[in-house]
Amino acid sequence: MKPECILIRVGEQSLKSRQVWLIFNRILIKNIRASLEGIDYELKNETNRIFIYTKDVDKSIDRLSRVFGITSISPVYVCDATIEDMQKLAKIIFKPGKKKFAIRARRTGMHKFTSQEIGSKIGYIIPGSVDLSNPAKELFVECRQKKSYMYTDKFVGPGGLPLGSGGKIFGILNDDQDFVACWLLMKRGCEILVVSNKKPLVRKLQKWHTGLKMSIFTKIPENYVIPAIVIGEKSAEKLSKTDLLILRPLVGLNYKEFLTQINSKSGVNKANK
Repeated sequence: MKPECILIRVGEQSLKSRQVWLIFNRILIKNIRASLEGIDYELKNETNRIFIYTKDVDKSIDRLSRVFGITSISPVYVCDATIEDMQKLAKIIFKPGKKKFAIRARRTGMHKFTSQEIGSKIGYIIPGSVDLSNPAKELFVECRQKKSYMYTDKFVGPGGLPLGSGGKIFGILNDDQDFVACWLLMKRGCEILVVSNKKPLVRKLQKWHTGLKMSIFTKIPENYVIPAIVIGEKSAEKLSKTDLLILRPLVGLNYKEFLTQINSKSGVNKANK
């Protein structure tokens, strides 16, 4: 039995006011749809949760792992929000064998049972030994109003804010430092207008520029209306005089560490539970 649904979690945008959240959520949904182009899917949007129903789960997760605003992703199994249905599904998909296990349940909505009861009643029908402190296997249950979602894996996303929610800035792209600098501003929602003749680096950054067509220049246009430019430390030393606000996010940071993290997220990467 394979999962045919993906649970998407969002991060800091959920802390915004209702009005701002609606704007950011609309941008995030647009970017998610752009990332899934060519894949047959159905999207269900709920507060702080987005569900993607598709048969191409692995391919979808790989693409979604590069969408800013997504903090984590899980392939999930779905059943009705009743104890009986949750028990039946858990018995099929979760087989810890001789390993100690734990059921981690959380509930949203109006039900006749608590989160603790979900955990205990599912744990009761799973063969094996329960260990809530240091289990070798874990089954996570997210029970919402009408449906319950079960999963064992969680994959990290880039987090941050949806691309396009933070305005436009120029981005110098000559080396890996510039790449990381641009990536960090994209994580804050900024659309990057790339200034570069380094095609491999441009293609690499384009993989993260989901939802917006990337504008590429060989030099900063003379009649620009964009107020700022993001740049790495090496390129900052060579930058000629400009009236643009210069953003240098790598000051005081280890760009190699960030580059390692970014490269690891180019494919799905399991999160710590």
